[in-house]
Amino acid sequence: MARSSQILLPMLVLAAATLLASRAFVPPAAGVQTTQGRFLEQGAAAATLLASGALPVLAEELDAAEAYNQKWLTATGYCLSLCFFLVFIIISQGKKLVENKWLN
Repeated sequence: MARSSQILLPMLVLAAATLLASRAFVPPAAGVQTTQGRFLEQGAAAATLLASGALPVLAEELDAAEAYNQKWLTATGYCLSLCFFLVFIIISQGKKLVENKWLN
């Protein structure tokens, strides 16, 4: 029994692999290739429309108070992000020191 299963199992695995390998690569249909070309053309047209629609937004002039507020909020966001990051590092390192009994 042991000998027949040692020969039969690899033969079955080899047969299954051969069967799956023969069906693994299927040639693409001709219709899919033309659809992909049209998709790229439509994507280029959509990108052009989106870019041209964004231009009036960039051309809009900001008053001095709005520009100052925007700079202030951006700087505050960066500083708070850095503070949270540093606090997280300090807390995690403190936990490691307590677990390693360095602070005792």
